[in-house]
Amino acid sequence: MIVKPIQVPLIIKKLEALLRRLPPNHPKRPIIEKELASRFKGYRGEQSLDFYLQELPSKDHLILHDIRLPALNSQFQMDLLILTPYYLLNLEVKNFSGSLLFDETHQQLIRTHEGKEEGFAYPFIQIQRHKKLLTEWLTKNRLPPLPIECLVVISSPRTIIRTK
Repeated sequence: MIVKPIQVPLIIKKLEALLRRLPPNHPKRPIIEKELASRFKGYRGEQSLDFYLQELPSKDHLILHDIRLPALNSQFQMDLLILTPYYLLNLEVKNFSGSLLFDETHQQLIRTHEGKEEGFAYPFIQIQRHKKLLTEWLTKNRLPPLPIECLVVISSPRTIIRTK
């Protein structure tokens, strides 16, 4: 059962509002438009998972989108957290186009799209950090310890995935 449905992220709303106020020829406009497109694509990727998540038995699965929890002097954010009586499942959703190379040796994600290569933070480091912070949060809030599983989900079926 989806108990915290996905919502348009605040950053998307802010970027859209900013673009409405900027003149068409503003020098920062292309940068903001690119950031908005990237954020919106990520949001759409997370949204696309709801179709599959609906098939989970509602009595055993609580689904929470975009969870922010306090950690030390800041917060951490998880795209999707699924609670079951037996374990917690943290899903980090990536909606990339093109071809992805997961380079475990250098802990880097490399995307090739339209003839250009781009490097990204290695998502497995991110989910391991989330697992550690979520464990600490559960302990701090005196909640029973449960196993925490973490997965990186590539939401586009057209993305080619490679590993070294």
